[in-house]
Amino acid sequence: MLTPILATDDPYEAAGVFVDAGWSLVFQTPPDSDDPLTVVGLADTRLMLGTSLPQFLPAESRPHKGAGVEFHLTVPENDIGTIFDAHRKRADSVTDLVTQPWGELAFHAVVLGYKFLIAAEASGPSPAAPSPAAPSPAPPPPRRRSFRPAGKMRLRRLSRTE
Repeated sequence: MLTPILATDDPYEAAGVFVDAGWSLVFQTPPDSDDPLTVVGLADTRLMLGTSLPQFLPAESRPHKGAGVEFHLTVPENDIGTIFDAHRKRADSVTDLVTQPWGELAFHAVVLGYKFLIAAEASGPSPAAPSPAAPSPAPPPPRRRSFRPAGKMRLRRLSRTE
């Protein structure tokens, strides 16, 4: 299981935002500890919420927090509507819950600057999953190149004195 650690200004406040958006609080260190950390979960997904201290998120990187990354997670199909409603109430932004072009019923949400694509588990094989490919045929063996001299070769026998 991959569990990302997201940089936040305050992991305990951040956990509250995620909980309000339908996630559950899985774990937290004591607020007065030297290692402020919380863990939130949604379905089978876990996120660790850490601090944005300079050793974890340098000041020059703060404007780009979460840039270029979107977390895709699946939730039980029966729960997608409730999770969507909770995200609409608390997330920074949420798209409509629609069937995506690749066949998943899903929505995009931004929570604390991080992007998520939350999709309903498909009852059958995922339409987004590639179909198993047939094994590739073995490449043909390399062609042997025969050596053919450009001109006529004359062989000459050397005598023992030469």
